[in-house]
Amino acid sequence: MPDWISGWLDRLPAGQLALVLCAFFVGITWLGILLVHPLMRRLLHRNEPSNELIIHIASTFGLVYAVLLGLLTVATFQNTKDIQDDVGREASDLSTIYHSIDGYPEPLRSELKAGLRDYTHYVIEKDWPAGRKGIVLMGGEHRLEVIRSTLMSYEPATKTQEQLQSELLRYLDAMMVAREQRLAAVTASIPGVLWYVVFIGAFLMISFLWMLHIELAPQIILGGITAFFLGIMIFLIYAMDRPLQGAVSVPPDSFRSVYDLVMKWDEPA
Repeated sequence: MPDWISGWLDRLPAGQLALVLCAFFVGITWLGILLVHPLMRRLLHRNEPSNELIIHIASTFGLVYAVLLGLLTVATFQNTKDIQDDVGREASDLSTIYHSIDGYPEPLRSELKAGLRDYTHYVIEKDWPAGRKGIVLMGGEHRLEVIRSTLMSYEPATKTQEQLQSELLRYLDAMMVAREQRLAAVTASIPGVLWYVVFIGAFLMISFLWMLHIELAPQIILGGITAFFLGIMIFLIYAMDRPLQGAVSVPPDSFRSVYDLVMKWDEPA
């Protein structure tokens, strides 16, 4: 799919995106019924209607195409769920680290908490808007490296502080892994060749409707229903294809919750 088309579709809200895709397929179907169907009727139904053969071929092709759409739907849904899990783990580790820092003495405690609050602001205000445009920023990585260096530079005075530092570093490593997985999902998507197969398959499904020898009114109604369902399925796959972009993207609600419930009260007035 050309970048300018995908960029325009990504800017549409979910309802408008579904409407555009459904209207596109229904419009193509109805236009073909009016313009292409008379030609198909003369070519395929000269002596007698050949609906049985057309329906048999269409059902075989439709089964294969339905399997393809089903697999793509499951794959994109699983990808979206995985990203939601990664975001939840990153936010959970962030909250745990922020709470555990209370075991450090001042001024180190305030310095680390300020760094984590700054990181949270960055993720919500910079990372997510950039991700919706397909851009990966490295500012969050740099902030976490500063926090890690600050933790590593501290010499624990007691056995308890030594264990605390070890646990914090473990949670910080886990959070950085979850962050890398989240950022990798910004540019991950279904290969372009699969989108060509999806749209070519949809066009072939619609073309079988043009070949049928039936009255105009039933053909328009049945064709419209079939095209509408194709539009809904392709909307579902497209909307979930890139979980951090587009109309149905994963929001930074987990980070907002961590900030509102854990960090907000420590923010300087």
